[in-house]
Amino acid sequence: MTGQRLHVFNYAELSAVCTHPGHTGKGYARQLLQNQVRRIKALGEIPFLHVKYDNERAIKVYESLGFYVRREIYFYAILKAG
Repeated sequence: MTGQRLHVFNYAELSAVCTHPGHTGKGYARQLLQNQVRRIKALGEIPFLHVKYDNERAIKVYESLGFYVRREIYFYAILKAG
């Protein structure tokens, strides 16, 4: 599955890119992403996404579709003590 989430100015975020563990490596994520990218570009918007730095498999797919690292962003989790 995949979808779109944020639409800021002329940018549209691809989100929730997921493949069932029993079906990885078959090109499904690539096909879904290509479909979303076509939809976004048809509206004159620019697709973007984010990925965790160590998700090498996803990064390879994204780079093969023309995405590249623009900026590193850090996320922090704040946990309640106790």
